[in-house]
Parts: sequence; C-alpha cells; structure tokens
Amino acid sequence: MLTVFQVCFFIGIGLMLISLIFGNLFEAIGIDGLDLDFNIGLNLFIPFSPILLILFVTVFGGVGWLILDIFPALEMLFIVLIALATGILICTLMNLFIIAPLKKAQNTSTPDVEELIGIQANVTETIMEGGFGEISYVVNGNSYTSPAKGIHGERFKVGQKVVICWIKDYVFYVSLLDI
Repeated sequence: MLTVFQVCFFIGIGLMLISLIFGNLFEAIGIDGLDLDFNIGLNLFIPFSPILLILFVTVFGGVGWLILDIFPALEMLFIVLIALATGILICTLMNLFIIAPLKKAQNTSTPDVEELIGIQANVTETIMEGGFGEISYVVNGNSYTSPAKGIHGERFKVGQKVVICWIKDYVFYVSLLDI
C-alpha cells in the first residue's frame, strides 16, 4: 500500500508542476487552453474539477504515506480512511474558500455585451469624424475604457456625454446623449 500512496503523491505533484509550467508557457504565447470545469449544475458534496482531482490525489497519497511512515502499526483500512477523509476535507475547503469565490469574482466583474447597450459614457479622447476615439463608462461600480466611433461617423469632443448604441469587433458605436 505504501507504493500506492507514493505513486498518488508523486503523480499529483508531477501534474501540478506540469500544469504550472505549461499553463504559464501557454499563457505567455497566447493559448488559453481548454476549460475543463465539469460543473454539471448539481451541488455535489465533492466538487469535480481537474484542479481538485489533482489536489485530492496529492493529499491522499501524501497523508497516507505520512501516516503509514509515522504509525506503521495502524490498520491499513484505518490509514486509507484517514487519507480519504483528509483529501476530501482539503478539497472541499479549497473549493469553498478559494476556487468558488474566484470563479464568482471572475464571472461578475466583466459585464456582458448586452448589459452595455444603452449605458451612458463620457468621451475621454476626441472621436474624430469618420475615425476613432475613446470612451469611459461605469458598470457595477467598475470603470472601463473602450475604443469608440460615432454611429454616423460624427465627431465628439472630450467630455461630451454619449450613449452606447452597439458593439462590433470590440468597437463601441455611440451617439450623443440628449439630456
């Protein structure tokens, strides 16, 4: 059983290192990768995601190996149960206090395109006639800036109030806000 614990521990550590190295390498060259979150809409006691599965294997192997090394006289079934319970506990805590809050913050911080239509904005860089400029707007208490163009190619001066009419290819098309 010692071999099983050691294999689990080293595979978990290896997968974490591979994820760290290749994740940063792919991010540096602009590859987002696959989102392998297996969120199927059910509230399960043990949440399933690749990160948590790797963490569980690592903790299970490490705790089992450690207990077997420190207390060799313990019954093997008892050691396996302690290792399983510790792995589940650590994964649950990790999901509850780290992963879930980060996902919630990620999902709520960036507004959807549909939310932006009709939002009031300020011109921060002059929008030239037939050209581009920049607007700033506030959504959910967060300030954003984006490239902008008049819907009819008109010119807008810095400080003018505009309204976002539509967004195409990351360019915000605006018209003058009638107050």
